[in-house]
Amino acid sequence: MINQLYTFSGGSYVVADEWNANFSALQTSNVNCDQAITDANNIVAFPDSDLSQLYAALNAQLNSFQIPGTSVVVSAENEYWKVLGDSQTLTISVPTGMNGESRVVFKTGNDRSVRPITFSYSGTINYIDDTNTWKKAGVKFVFLYETNNNLYVKLLSTGA
Repeated sequence: MINQLYTFSGGSYVVADEWNANFSALQTSNVNCDQAITDANNIVAFPDSDLSQLYAALNAQLNSFQIPGTSVVVSAENEYWKVLGDSQTLTISVPTGMNGESRVVFKTGNDRSVRPITFSYSGTINYIDDTNTWKKAGVKFVFLYETNNNLYVKLLSTGA
């Protein structure tokens, strides 16, 4: 941030130096501000704690990825959405050899005693999250990555 610039000394030979110093200060400030904005975007581009903007974007196109029943077979590079009723559970089937990432967004209106989602997969399932987070009401993003007969499951909660 620029705190002070030189004031020009009229009728003096130091004016050119003052101009150069001012332009240098402006250039340095612009570079620093640009870097700060880039860093901020990189840090908050996909925060774990608040996904409300991403949820709002999905909610605006709710029918684009909606799961019609209580089970879905996912495929790589696709995103799915489901609002679960109070006693509903969702079964996600992941084909062995999918070799890619898929996402499932779901919303529950009440806390659960068990996970509202079950997985059908023939290989090893690796959970990368806190199990209790699954049971709390709200909007959740489930990231599924399948490779080499291993399914990696990461859950993010929007807090909404």
